[in-house]
Amino acid sequence: MDYQFNQDYILGCQATFTMPHEAFGHWLNAAFSQADHDSELTEIIRQAQAILNKTRLSWEHTSDEYQLTLEDGSARISHQSLSDDYGLADAELEDDFDFYDEEAGSHCGLEDFIEALQDWQIFIRENSH
Repeated sequence: MDYQFNQDYILGCQATFTMPHEAFGHWLNAAFSQADHDSELTEIIRQAQAILNKTRLSWEHTSDEYQLTLEDGSARISHQSLSDDYGLADAELEDDFDFYDEEAGSHCGLEDFIEALQDWQIFIRENSH
């Protein structure tokens, strides 16, 4: 999973993930772009590690826009309004809409997810004002 973090003077800290993991970047930008969410990020990392270590089976986190599901060794993020509100959660999108589907939801292994969140947390701590 490839990503990069930038400090924008107007938008603040920004995460950009490559396809097919773009939704993780959108999620971090929408929900965790400020240092005041540090404890919430720490809890998500803790829960992901518990699932990875098999001391917990699954865990979910819902923010204003996104639903995070951790289970079976993977992390899944989905944008709620792009799926549930428009009836797309269970619908098959045409091939032309694959791009939008990948921006609305992504998944990756827990190891990659934990590493990305830890890197983001460090970046936010060092660059958030």
